[in-house]
Amino acid sequence: MDLEEYINYPEKKDTHEVLSDKEILDLATNHKFENKNVKDNDSTEMYQISYQEALNAIEILGQYIMQNDFNEMAQFEHNKALLKLQKEIRKLRLKAFKQTSIKTYFELVN
Repeated sequence: MDLEEYINYPEKKDTHEVLSDKEILDLATNHKFENKNVKDNDSTEMYQISYQEALNAIEILGQYIMQNDFNEMAQFEHNKALLKLQKEIRKLRLKAFKQTSIKTYFELVN
């Protein structure tokens, strides 16, 4: 969006619905990219999201929740779900790092 579009953004009231923890996790983990990131054939190969991109997305969702009119209980529940997801992604990143480090070590030794 350029500056002109931002300045002349149409007025409309955003609605906020409270999502369950499961819905937030489903949205975050099942996100599909536009056609530019998905091959246009029978396969369903998708763009590989990095751990950092996933963690950044969680940070953005957290900021969105803080900036909007969610009630305190909804904010608490959403933040709890985001922290849980963040923890799982960090575990996956650490596991992948350990596997890569072990593989690299054995390649160097042999």
